[in-house]
Amino acid sequence: MLVVSDYNYLKGFYNKSLKKTLKKKLHKKIGLYPEDKKNLLNLNNHGYCILRNVFSKKIINNLNSKFQKEIKNLKNISIPRNLRTQKKDIEHIYLPKIDKKTFFAGERKFRNLTDSIKLKDPLVNLPELINFSLNKRILSLTSNYFGCVPYLTFLKCVKTYKNKIKEHDTQYFHIDVNATKLLKVFIYLNDVNSKGDGPFYYVKNSFKNIQKKWGKRSRWEDDYLKNIYSSKNFIPILAKKGDVIIANTVAFHRGLKPTKKDRNIVILNYGMHVDFTFNNKFDITSNIHKVDFKNQNSLNQSILSLLNKI
Repeated sequence: MLVVSDYNYLKGFYNKSLKKTLKKKLHKKIGLYPEDKKNLLNLNNHGYCILRNVFSKKIINNLNSKFQKEIKNLKNISIPRNLRTQKKDIEHIYLPKIDKKTFFAGERKFRNLTDSIKLKDPLVNLPELINFSLNKRILSLTSNYFGCVPYLTFLKCVKTYKNKIKEHDTQYFHIDVNATKLLKVFIYLNDVNSKGDGPFYYVKNSFKNIQKKWGKRSRWEDDYLKNIYSSKNFIPILAKKGDVIIANTVAFHRGLKPTKKDRNIVILNYGMHVDFTFNNKFDITSNIHKVDFKNQNSLNQSILSLLNKI
């Protein structure tokens, strides 16, 4: 039986991992960028912040173009779920995949049958993402949050579709239960200017006392949460290409379903240990080529050390 990992067990594991990492000279926290002092306050006090203009639009457009080429080719795209088999129960998230014939007929054939698609092994198939994950401004802020430079534990590259399929899975509110303290970094590959563009949707301050909700449900209805948290705390986080959103996702959050256009995004996890899954077991980690790992300096190798080297 799958059971959410125990909060106290994960908290103890986090504390041991943090203590161990704090002793590593390489992981000494990086000086905070002056423009991010307020961002760190927002992250600590409210659970999220937005770093503006971290990457140039040219770099983001180039990455997005390469991601779109991968989608056209399909070789390195995971076959997505078939949401024609959705149930009314919002916690029913494990569904069969689209059949291979439909999938390999191309995006036009399957885009209205699923919510999203993901790139396999993003650090392998889009190695430019290694530099994204090691960006000094991101590491500066995250290290000042944790008290030391964290590890990259997972990364995914996702395209979410504008279609008539109803919301599913992480498009409902949920808590990340991979650790008792972790940060997710969200990098939109297209401008997200309104709710219709499919922004990251966050319940401000909901990370406080989250242990009381830990493991109670896997997915939560908006109306239920709005009876607990003020409506003003439900924040659609809008940002431009090149901006970076950083959030404590051991809190209520979801991705709004886009209604105006498809949304492409890169999501990175940073923490003190490998992410957990059910039953106090480790989750999968991202893969990286051994040669790309070896080409990094000592600090970067340590940041990437929890990944699988292939």
